[in-house]
This record gives sequence, C-alpha cells and structure tokens, in this order.
Amino acid sequence: MRPKQRDGRGAGFSLVELLLVAALGVGLCGVAFQLLLGEARQGGALAQRLMLRRLQRRTLQLIKQDLADAKRWQLQPELQPDWPCPTAHREVLIAIHPAHGSAPVLYSHGSAPSGIWRGQVLMRCGPAFDLQGRSRASSTYQNRVVLDAIETIKLHQPEGLPVIEMELEQRINGGANSNQSKPVRSTAVG
Repeated sequence: MRPKQRDGRGAGFSLVELLLVAALGVGLCGVAFQLLLGEARQGGALAQRLMLRRLQRRTLQLIKQDLADAKRWQLQPELQPDWPCPTAHREVLIAIHPAHGSAPVLYSHGSAPSGIWRGQVLMRCGPAFDLQGRSRASSTYQNRVVLDAIETIKLHQPEGLPVIEMELEQRINGGANSNQSKPVRSTAVG
C-alpha cells in the first residue's frame, strides 16, 4: 500500500517540522548535559566532604591517643620558654603532659608554616611515631601540620568532667563557588 499523495507532493516531513524536531532534540540534550554536570559537581563535593570527615576523625583519634597517654593536660596554657617547638604566633590550644615525664605534646592553631597549606592549620608538636603509629617517647619532638583549611576549632572541658570536647570546622574548597560552599563540622569528646 502506497502513501497517499497530496497535491502532487511526496509524503514526508516539511523543513519546518524537521527544524523543530532538531531544535527540540538539541534542547533535550542540553538539559541532559546540564543534569549530568550538576550530578558530577555534587559527587565531587560529596567526595571532598567525606575526605574532610575522614581527616577530621584521624585528627580527633590522634588527640585522643595523646590524651590517653597523659597524666594531665592544660587547655590554652600560657606560653612557656622551655617548650620543645616554636609556636610561631599560633595559639596553643592544649598542652598534654605525658605520663612518662617528657616535655608536653602541644597542639596549636594559626597561620600555616608554608604556602602549601590551605588557610589556618592545626599543628602538633610532639615525639615522632613509629611504623605501627605509636608515639616514640625517646624521639626528638617534631612540629607537624595535622590538619589544614580550618575555619574554627574550639576545645573546652565540661564542668566537673575529665574529658575534653572539641569542635572542628573546615570549609570545602569551592573554587569559583566558594561563597556557596558549606562547612564540614565534627564534634568529639575524648
């Protein structure tokens, strides 16, 4: 069966109809592409948030480990001339005095020691670690960056409790959209 012909012309689509369908197809492809780009951005931001949370947990575990080996600690202690590491105008948040009687392990917050770090840093001044991740009490003290890109960090001791509460906030590096990025927060008690 042959298609019917109208007024001597062949059956099919007109140029206008083909152009409308092509424009609709290009529009749908553009929308799909925008959705894929948005999904990729969201996935990248989620991956970065998960990485920051992992680094924050590692930092909190490091502080907990130092506190577990301590006989006492001081929150926001006064600067001492005999401390093993220079603080370089950083605020000392906590001095942890180990049970084995060596110099205190210090955690300080402030400007980065070099340009490779992003923003404010948390630094640990303490003995080096062995291959199993344990602190070597007999080793020399090292001043190392533990965490960078810190927006805020707060340590306080709840009244009458032998624990320290720590609040830590970092901001995701948002590039061009940094004003739209959200902070990543962690709170721990140890």
